[in-house]
Amino acid sequence: MTDIRLPLGGLKFSVRVAILCVRGDHLLANTADGLGFWFLPGGALATDEDVATCAAREWEEELGVPAGPLRLVGVLENFFGPSSKRQHELGFYFRMEAPPELPQTPFSVLDSPETTCEWVPLSELSARPVYPLAVADFLSAGPGEVRHRVERN
Repeated sequence: MTDIRLPLGGLKFSVRVAILCVRGDHLLANTADGLGFWFLPGGALATDEDVATCAAREWEEELGVPAGPLRLVGVLENFFGPSSKRQHELGFYFRMEAPPELPQTPFSVLDSPETTCEWVPLSELSARPVYPLAVADFLSAGPGEVRHRVERN
């Protein structure tokens, strides 16, 4: 299988899958020293892989525990980056309740030790840059609801 990340028409096109892992009033988000922003656990969709399988695979690779029940809550068409490195990303976002074995304190991602996972209070999502910015909207999706957003940065 090959990750779906392709140079097309002068930009990089990719398909990403991510998990909005919630524990009470906190969201699990990743960052790295000096990065200046937060992002969600997940990764690139591979060829011949469906998005739910990809989300579960990425979760287990990064966190070492099986994913719980996943609920699709958002689809994002994301256009971002400077003109010299423009990207077009299709994203599929799943909500999942946190498994009890995840630590409460910050911890490193298994397949990327320089990346730290931390529980971000939901009340801080507007003050802390957690990307994509559609996270708050996706978190408010009700049962059976899938939201669609387009972001151009």
